[in-house]
Parts: sequence; C-alpha cells; structure tokens
Amino acid sequence: MAEPKKQLLPLTGMRFFLALWVVVFHQPFLHGYSWMSAFPMPLPSLFNTGYLAVGVFFTLSGFVLSYNYPLDKPWSLGYVKSYAVARFSRIYPAYSLGLVLSAPWVAAALARDFTPIRTCAALIRAGLAWTLLQAWFPPAAEAWNAPGWSLSVEAFFYCCFPFLGVALWRISRPRSLLTAGLVIWAASIVTPLLAVSLPLIDAHGVPGIMWTRTSAGLWVNFIKFTPLLQIPQFCMGVVMGRVYYLLRSRNSALLGRGYWFYLPGILLEVLAIVAGQSKFYPFLHNGLLLPLHSLVILGFALEGGIIARFLSLRPLVFLGNASYSMYIFHAVIAEWMSDIAKRLFSTKLEGLGVTALYVMVVIAFSSIVFKSFEEPVHRSLKRKLVSWFDTPRHKSENAVLAGVRCPN
Repeated sequence: MAEPKKQLLPLTGMRFFLALWVVVFHQPFLHGYSWMSAFPMPLPSLFNTGYLAVGVFFTLSGFVLSYNYPLDKPWSLGYVKSYAVARFSRIYPAYSLGLVLSAPWVAAALARDFTPIRTCAALIRAGLAWTLLQAWFPPAAEAWNAPGWSLSVEAFFYCCFPFLGVALWRISRPRSLLTAGLVIWAASIVTPLLAVSLPLIDAHGVPGIMWTRTSAGLWVNFIKFTPLLQIPQFCMGVVMGRVYYLLRSRNSALLGRGYWFYLPGILLEVLAIVAGQSKFYPFLHNGLLLPLHSLVILGFALEGGIIARFLSLRPLVFLGNASYSMYIFHAVIAEWMSDIAKRLFSTKLEGLGVTALYVMVVIAFSSIVFKSFEEPVHRSLKRKLVSWFDTPRHKSENAVLAGVRCPN
C-alpha cells in the first residue's frame, strides 16, 4: 500500500528544541519568575509558555502520520491492525518505563495516608494511566507521570487517524484546503471562548478570563486535557500534510524555499507569545497560534534556508529522535534528582546551575534510553506483534509497515 518515506530532517531536529522547551518550562529547581529577569527578551516569555510546544507536537503528529501513511483510499482491516501495532510499539515501551520509574513516588504518597478509599482511587488512577485513558478524566489526567496526559491524547489521535485522515485527504483544491484550515482553527478556540464568556469559576474562584498556566480545577483541567478538545490541532497537521503532498506532487517552486513560511511563522509566534502570554492562556493552550504552528511545520518540511539546514545536522537529528524520551522522562528525572540530593546529601536542589545540570542529565539519559531501550524494544515488539497478523492476505501490508519510519 505504501513505500517507506525518507525522514524529514528539519522536522526531526525541531522536535529536540520543542522537547527542550517543555523541559525548561517544567524544571522544578527555580521557583517563581524572578530568575527569568536575568535573560533578555523574549526568553522570559518563551520560558513561561513551554506548554505551547505540546500543541506543536500534536500538529506535527498529524503531519508526520499523513506523510508516512497512505490516505488516498479507505484502509483494509489488516492495514488498520498493522498500523495499530506500529503505533503501540512506538510509544508504549518508553511510556511504560516512565510509569515504572514513577511508581516509588506513587507508592510513597499512598503509604503516607493509607485508607481504603484512597487505595481504590489510587487503583483507578493506575488503571487509567497504564491504559492511556487518563486524559479523559481531568482530575486524573496527570496521574503517575504527569507528561503522560499528552500520550493519552495522542492515543486517541491514533485511533481517529485511519478515519479522519482519509476524510481530510479528499480535500485537494486550494480554496477548500484554506476553508478546512479556517474551520479547524475556529473549532480549536470555541471551547476557550466559552470558558472566558460563561461564568465558569475555577482555581479558587478565578474566572476563565483570568486563568493562567498555574490555574487548576475541574473546568481548567477539562479544557487543558480532554482529548476531544485537542483534536483540531491534530487535524490541522493532516491538512498541512495534504498541502505538502500536493506541493511535492506538482513539483512546486516552493520546494527548497520553506523559509518563506517558517521565518515569518517563527517571528509571528514570538511576537504573539510576548504580547499575549499573560492575557490569553486558555486560547494559547488550545490552538490560538495553530495557523502559525502550521506555517512553521510546512516550512521546515519544504526545507531550504540556514535554519532548516541547521536542524538537519546529524547530532540534532539524533537528539530529535530521542526527544520522545526527553518528554517522557524529564519529570521523573527531576523527582529522582531531588530525592537523591535529599537522602544522600540532605540538601534541596535549586539554582541556575542545578537547572543546567538537570537539562544535561535529561538529554544524556534520554539519548541512552533511546539507543539502548526505546529503539530496540520498538523493533522487537513490532516484529513479534506483526507476526500475529502475518497471514497471506495481510503479509505484504505488514512488510510495508515494518519499514515505515514514523517517529511521532
């Protein structure tokens, strides 16, 4: 059904910087915002908006899947099964290792206040986390390994892709693609618009218009984590994948000139972040900058320009491939570092130096895990699971999927 595609190197390199953005955003060793004043603008604003990287990852996921998998006709049952095996074997091994490394803190928290009710709640949260369903239950979205909520969302995207992807791929006219993009963008901001318009009170009585990245509560978490509300970002990625396919199939003059898209996209993103990071949190979190994310992704896919060449450097491509591990393990590593320092040295880790060390540990640990665990287990698990469906009818489809390189 499909031929394995070459890796889009600038997009892979970009993934490293997106993961790094999240790591710096979540670092626990510098508290408050005063430390950011040591850096020139717009770095403080970027440090404070790392949650935006997750939305870019959602859009990038739709783009990469549409690039790697055929959508020109409905999929057979055999191909759907093989696709599911490929996706599961890609994300679940590292994800489950992150849960294992988080287990000591889950157990310690339960031991400190052990009651039958808390035990039942803990078992439910564990079941949700291990089955990638936690994002559907906002109070439990950050159970065990907090960054895992976005993998719960991704799992939902993967389930929708064989159907949504084929439907969106039928759009081929430029005007129709533009209309689809605008409709998807509008859909992404409907919910935050309702949140700030309706009298939704959360975060200790704070109305929606005043929610920030530190706000929490039922309504805040519902908007932040619910998979159905994030799917416009994924759909936009599929639409941009269709645009990219059409440009390549027509040998467009834009090939190799992606800087016409990603340079203005990056500039406008930075300006929007600096201007609106403290005013439009619900919108920024759920898709306000979705058109700009799309410009950047399409531009880097088209390649061309010094930034695209820089992102295509071999070390950055390697780190981009390891970015999934960076994302999955960074919160767990922070917990382990803090606990080791407390138990062995009776000290609390904090400061810029510790933060720099933490970032280096995350990068080094994730690189090692990527080479020694994530990739080998992915290949081995995929071979074993694919063999279960390796009937004469599906053999050729499984062989194709076995060679598909799809990092997201």
